[in-house]
Order: sequence, then structure tokens, then C-alpha cells
Amino acid sequence: MADITIEKIKQDLETAAYVDRLLPAVRAPKYRCCMPDIIYTPQEIVFMDKRSLKVRPNQEQISLWEQVMLEWLPILSVDERWLVWKRANRIPWKLLCREFGVSRQILALRYEKALIKIQYLSLIHISEPTRP
Repeated sequence: MADITIEKIKQDLETAAYVDRLLPAVRAPKYRCCMPDIIYTPQEIVFMDKRSLKVRPNQEQISLWEQVMLEWLPILSVDERWLVWKRANRIPWKLLCREFGVSRQILALRYEKALIKIQYLSLIHISEPTRP
């Protein structure tokens, strides 16, 4: 049986936050740009800066993101979700203390409780036998 630790959960949350930033933006259906295409001369193309390659998440990272978004976060209360997600995005404790209006110690305690909830859910999910 795989033992899921709090550190592994923190790492997975940070990975999911990173993947969330890499995913393309959601656009409205039938979204189009009405600007005409710009036609560049060969000389202009030579002097242009090369476009950097966009980093895209791989399938394993996307499945981890889905697990976090669809299984872990829904079991938490709204405040716990905000706290866990902002910590995964590495928002400093000081800013979170101002936003939530509590001290750092209380906020850290709430954060640990939320992670323990996720760990408990994961352990229950792993230990359940699959029924045909």
C-alpha cells in the first residue's frame, strides 16, 4: 500500500498550481480575431525576435492536476481551498494573514488541517477494495 505523506501532497499541489499556469486560457465559443493578417517582408522576418517555445504540461502532470482539482479540493471548505491553493502558488504567509485576518500560527494550523483532510481522503480511497 502506498503511503501518502503531507510532503507528497504539498509537492503535488505545487505541481498542480504550476500546470494550471501552463494550461491555455479558456476562450468563448466561436472566438475569432477580426484583425486582418499582417504580411511581413522577408527583411522584417529576419530582424524579428524568435518566438520562444511554449512549455506545455505532459499527460502525467495533467492527470495530477485533474486529481487535485476534482478529488482533493472539493472535499475542503471554501476558505481551506483558497488557503491551500494560494500556498501551492507560493503566496507569502504575510499576505495570507492580511487576507484571512488571522495570525500566521492559526493560518498554518488551518493549512495543516486541510492537508490532513486530503491525506485522510487519499488513504481511504487507496484502502477501499474495488468491487466488480
